[in-house]
Amino acid sequence: MALDLTANGRLTVSPFVNERKALAMADMIEGGRLGGYAGERARTDLKESLSTSDAPHAFTALVNLRNLPQYDAVEADFSPIVQTEMVPDFNPIQFFALKTNFANLENGKDNDGERIAPKVPELDTYQYAFGYTQLDTSLAVEKRGFKMGWSLERGCNDPFGLINRYPTDMLKVGRKTDQYVVFRALRDGVTSASQLKAGKDPIAGGTVPINAPASGAAFRAAIRQVGQRKDADGNSVPVPTRFRVVVPVGTAEDVELSIALARGLATIQDGSLVYNASAIRSFDSLGRIAGVIESEFVADGFWYLVPESGTTEIPALVRVQLAGYSAPEVYVSNWNGSPILGGASSSPFQAYSFDNDSIDLKFRQFTNAAIFSEDAIVWSSGTGLA
Repeated sequence: MALDLTANGRLTVSPFVNERKALAMADMIEGGRLGGYAGERARTDLKESLSTSDAPHAFTALVNLRNLPQYDAVEADFSPIVQTEMVPDFNPIQFFALKTNFANLENGKDNDGERIAPKVPELDTYQYAFGYTQLDTSLAVEKRGFKMGWSLERGCNDPFGLINRYPTDMLKVGRKTDQYVVFRALRDGVTSASQLKAGKDPIAGGTVPINAPASGAAFRAAIRQVGQRKDADGNSVPVPTRFRVVVPVGTAEDVELSIALARGLATIQDGSLVYNASAIRSFDSLGRIAGVIESEFVADGFWYLVPESGTTEIPALVRVQLAGYSAPEVYVSNWNGSPILGGASSSPFQAYSFDNDSIDLKFRQFTNAAIFSEDAIVWSSGTGLA
């Protein structure tokens, strides 16, 4: 079976790379991990190829092929609350949202402005109440990346140091970049319209202040407040069936315990924590909270109640990726030089005659995120103050 260097069109392949070169590079890398003469010969070949040929292009192709499935296999922490859209270009995304208008129908139509099908009397006309509205946004995919120099000395002295570390380090940078743009969108995109208001715990009673700290009582009040909101058309905002709570790193366990205590799943007896799954109250609104997400990009004390993707008519958080470039990729600079002509060679790499003290590698990814609707989002600074 032929080696698909493009991964079914998802990767861009350098013109200096073909299947034979990529397989030869893979053989040298694997052989270099062996002991004895075979391993020493493979390491020598690798050093020579990286410094005197176009082998770095084959190396980057292998990095991308290895990283793509690993990048896809890891579900990002933000996945449950983000809707991902593939876009064909760098223009702002245009989103078509289902909009309703039941509040202003002619003659009432016996629906009291609710989201129910209006009554149609005999021979009467049907009323337009549903339709798709184009939402023009400023959300456009962004290009991000950096360069690094792979020195000739480093390549000769320790080629496996970079070969073994760079793919993993690349994935770490790519994943953290995705996390940053998503949680920054949440952090910077919310307004006072979705801020937690003062209220009461609808189950246990007691006052919940503005900007209340994370607690079961605060989450109950937040869910209740979502149900009291109106959208831009005056319709009631449906309460999502599932939420996630986004909190700072190191606080997820405390928040989960607070929810368990508030739901009766856990109690404190004689100073000890006792769990009792049979005590769950199925009617408790906290059952809508499906989990807690930690982020290093959330400030201390802050928390965000965010609907899961697919539970709202208009998505809350949206991430965009460029079609054909859905995962981070690494590139190597094109070298200038003339190929050595004449004489058949058993090496699949075509040697170049030039002096170059550095192999420049470029990391690149396309991503961005934004809030489309904060109708079902609630947030708090956790200070307990206005």
